Parts: sequence; structure tokens; C-alpha cells
Amino acid sequence: MSLPLVSVIIPTYNGSKRIEKTLQSIIAQDYENIEIIVVDDVSTDNTVEVVQNTLENSGRKFQIIKRTVNGHQSASRNTAFQFANGKYVIFFDHDDLAEKNFISRLCGEAEATDADFVLCNYYHYYENENKYVPICLSFKNSPAPSEDYLLAWTKEDNMTLTFWTIWHCIFNKNFLEKNKIRFPEDCYLAEDVEFMLKAAAFSSQISSIGDFLYTHVLHSSQQSQADIERRSNYKIFEQEVLVMWRSARCIIKHTKNKRVKNFALTFCIARKLIQQLTRAAKAGDREYYSLKLKHLKHKKIREIFFGTGKFIFKEPELFFKALTIIFAPGLYFKMRH
Repeated sequence: MSLPLVSVIIPTYNGSKRIEKTLQSIIAQDYENIEIIVVDDVSTDNTVEVVQNTLENSGRKFQIIKRTVNGHQSASRNTAFQFANGKYVIFFDHDDLAEKNFISRLCGEAEATDADFVLCNYYHYYENENKYVPICLSFKNSPAPSEDYLLAWTKEDNMTLTFWTIWHCIFNKNFLEKNKIRFPEDCYLAEDVEFMLKAAAFSSQISSIGDFLYTHVLHSSQQSQADIERRSNYKIFEQEVLVMWRSARCIIKHTKNKRVKNFALTFCIARKLIQQLTRAAKAGDREYYSLKLKHLKHKKIREIFFGTGKFIFKEPELFFKALTIIFAPGLYFKMRH
């Protein structure tokens, strides 16, 4: 039986110091039928040269795509997706590593279960501390309906806090194409969350593997200075609210479970909006704070804030914050400033 082609997509920007080790990890996979697609997002170092030298004698199929405009990871992944020829796609970070059987196990599970996507357990590796932290995501009963994962998300246990990342998964490409699931190119935060939430909402079945097959490397040079500046700017967190809005709409439309719908729309949206207001208050930015308060003029937003009462036993502080913002926004500003 012929093995289905798996496209491994790797976006990179100035990754010359780390991408060779990552590529060697993929080259060493015990799965034969893969293609490696590297998208260079207008690097200013010799990343492309390193990639070319590493792959040209690897015996692996590969493509190197050079973007002409810097668009960050989302745009690079979407670009690569257009060129992917595989039945399955994997989105690999340019500084991460995987066990030799990472692809064979994921692909084998996808073929055996006909799941829309498959995920595995993984490690966070803190390079500066030389410390591995295991992240367990697998369900005991697998494959499982996507609703099981979304329900687990509402409980926010360890599994769900780390589930919404993409690099430990394999996706059926036709499933992504049919449902038009892509990465949002207008945001730099939580793009993985939106992609995964939409994938879960559209999916009929998700499977998981209990082995730890992927290592997500965390290191001090991971973020560019521009990324650090964006993340330190509290206004950029508007993107997280938009991510949750879009994800919630998708979940509400495609999921039948009422708890999941309420959690997506009420709890998550309210929390993101309150986080925005809190950050603005802490920064002493009354103008921006007042601008965000205008959202409360909309009936739907007020309903969402009041709706946090449904989750009072889960996070009571959120409900009382919501009430304070609605009835005493000036007091909330003073309390948080």
C-alpha cells in the first residue's frame, strides 16, 4: 500500500541559526513520502542559503518559497498551503524538533481513523533552563467527537489550555480546503487559536496519540524586537477579541452543544473585552478606555457581560468585574489604575 504524501510547512524569518537543526529533525523522519515546504518571510540573514544547503542533498522533496512582503507566520502558512501537494499537512515551527516517528504515527492514526485531524502529546523545552515540561493532550477514548474537545475547553483544564496550538497536529488537507479554514493574516496574536477552534467546530472527529512526539523549543531569541513591541502594546490585544468573535461565531453556527456555545460567546468574549479595559486602565489611558466602553452601548455586548453570571462558579471575579464596568466604569478605571 502506497503511503499518502504529507506536506510539512515551515514558515521562517531570520531563522538561519536554528532552522538547520529543525530540518534535520524532519529529514530524519522514518516516514518516506513527505515534502518539505519552507516559506521565507523576507529574511534579512542567510536563512534561504542555509535551507537550500540543508535540503538539496537530503533526498527529500522540497520547495523554498520566497515572499516579497513580510506577512508573519499566518501569511507564510497560507502561502505554503497553496503549494502543498500532500493529502495531509503539518505546520512545523522553524526552531522545533520531533521524534523520528512523529509523522508516521500521526499519519498512520489519521489513515486508520479517518479523523479530520490528529494531535499528539508534546514537550515544552525551556532552553535557558534545559528543562522539559510534558504537555498531555490526548483523550483516553480516541478518536472522539470534536464536541468532546470543545466541552473540555469549557473546563479549561491542562489539556485545553495548551490544545489550541497547531504544530503537534496533522490535518487532512481536503478537510481544511472544504471548510475554508485558513490563518487570519490581520493579527499577530492567537492566530493558532482561531485556526484550531474553527477546525474543531467544523470537524466531525478528532483523534489523539498518547505519546510525546514533538518538542516545542522556547528560547530567549524567539521573538523579534518588533514582536516584543507589539505584545507590550496593550492596544494590540484588540486582535485577540476579534479572534474570539470570529471563532465564537463559527462555533455557534456549527456546534449543537449549548454549554459550548455559551462559553464561546459569553465567557470568552467578555473576558477578552474586560482584559482590554483592564490593560487600558492600568496604562492610565482614559481616552482608549472610554473608546472601549462604547461597546457597552450595544445591547448584545451588555447581554454578554450579564451572561457571565452563568459561569459565576467557574470564575466569580469575571462576573463582578463585568457588573462594575457596566454600572461604575469610572470606579473600575480608578481601581485598576
